[in-house]
Amino acid sequence: MKKLVFIFASIFIFGIFTVSELTAQEKKSDIKVLNESNFNAGIKSGLVLVDFYADWCRPCKMMHPILEEVATEYKSQITIAQINTDHNKNISAKYKVTGIPCMILFENGKEVKRIVGYHDKIQFLAKLSDKIKI
Repeated sequence: MKKLVFIFASIFIFGIFTVSELTAQEKKSDIKVLNESNFNAGIKSGLVLVDFYADWCRPCKMMHPILEEVATEYKSQITIAQINTDHNKNISAKYKVTGIPCMILFENGKEVKRIVGYHDKIQFLAKLSDKIKI
C-alpha cells in the first residue's frame, strides 16, 4: 500500500513540476495580432510585415517559428504581425491574398513587397535584405 501511495504521489508531484516548468518556459510573442478593426492602425507607420495565414495551413505553421525569430532579432527595424485569413476575409480580399502563407511588407501603410509561400530563414531574410540591415 505504501508503494502505491508513493507512486501516485510521485506522479502527481512530477506532473505539477512539469506543468509549472512548461508555463515558465512560455515566451511572450513579439508578433502582433491584427484583425479588421486594428489593421490600418497596425500598418500605418514604419516597416510592418504582415503574415496572412490560416490555422489549417501547414506551410503557415512551418513559417511561424521563423517569423518569431525575425520578430525578436530585428524588432528595432521591423514589426512582424499576423492576420488570420479565415477570420478576416475583407482584408484578405482587399489585398488580393489568394495563396498562403502570404507575407506583405508595408512601409508607412503602403505595400512595398510580397513574399508568398514557405521560405527558410536565410531565404526569407534575403528577401527582406533591401529593407532591413541583416
